[in-house]
Amino acid sequence: MITNFKELPSNSQTIINALKDLNILDNNNEFQSQQQISIRLQSFFENAQQKSQFLKSLFKIFEKETQEEGNLQKKLKLLLLLHILLSSSIARSELSKIFISKQINIQINNTTLGKVCQQYYFYLYKLASQTTFINEDVINGDILIYFTLSNQCNLGISIQSLIEDVESFQNNQLIGNIVKSIYYDLQNIAIFIIKDVKSLIENQHNIKQNKLHILELYKECQVLQQKMLGFYRFNRHFSHFNQIMPPFSLIIEQHYLKELQDNKPKIHSLKHLSKLSEEHVKFQPQTSKQRQMIQFEFVEKKQQQESPQFSFSN
Repeated sequence: MITNFKELPSNSQTIINALKDLNILDNNNEFQSQQQISIRLQSFFENAQQKSQFLKSLFKIFEKETQEEGNLQKKLKLLLLLHILLSSSIARSELSKIFISKQINIQINNTTLGKVCQQYYFYLYKLASQTTFINEDVINGDILIYFTLSNQCNLGISIQSLIEDVESFQNNQLIGNIVKSIYYDLQNIAIFIIKDVKSLIENQHNIKQNKLHILELYKECQVLQQKMLGFYRFNRHFSHFNQIMPPFSLIIEQHYLKELQDNKPKIHSLKHLSKLSEEHVKFQPQTSKQRQMIQFEFVEKKQQQESPQFSFSN
């Protein structure tokens, strides 16, 4: 438990009281619903200044807690709360920048649950990194963005093997909530990738994108679909399974693929693809409207008054 409040921001006690009300600082496997979290934390989002102070203080509390020995459930709860906030439109952009401002070395005592905690933090750090990366238009539509996002899916899926080693993980409410939150992320990311790749392939005659790269990306999507299906089945261990949808499938008529293969019969590796990056023509995904439909929005809308309602995307 954090005892040295002098090192924390002045508003930390109010936030700690809220975390106690939500049982987040209890070292057990219970976790409140997102609706309960939304109601309790709503007062911290009444204006931009309060929101900024809350997010900075919350992350500072998390940072202090990670340096304490043990209390792994508490660390996982704080990570899950940060994950929920990263998934919300009201906090995503600002919290992502805070999240990547400093890498944290979590005290895990080399336990199985500790390894899950460490991997979960690494997953969220990468998720926040990609949020700011896209917000700042560093990539600006480069096709390699899809490989980057696919790697994020692989990172999230890899936590399954660690969780399977946790004793009685099937009955662990906290672990179940973490798996569900990660699956929602990956489902949205996979849909975003697959729909754009489908558009790229079916409109290959109308774009200047290197067709070899598109074909390599199609193969990447096929692998991703298989991994997503396996992760979807893993969710059967938890009570939330009936709340989630199966992975999105990439269905493309064969004549489009034949045209793509006939145009570029030689397939290069992803390593070679990176070397050809200088040849890339900037491409703006043609399914940006669909991206909004699946709630995979990185950029917050401007010139629109921010709602004080603290809501989540899932």
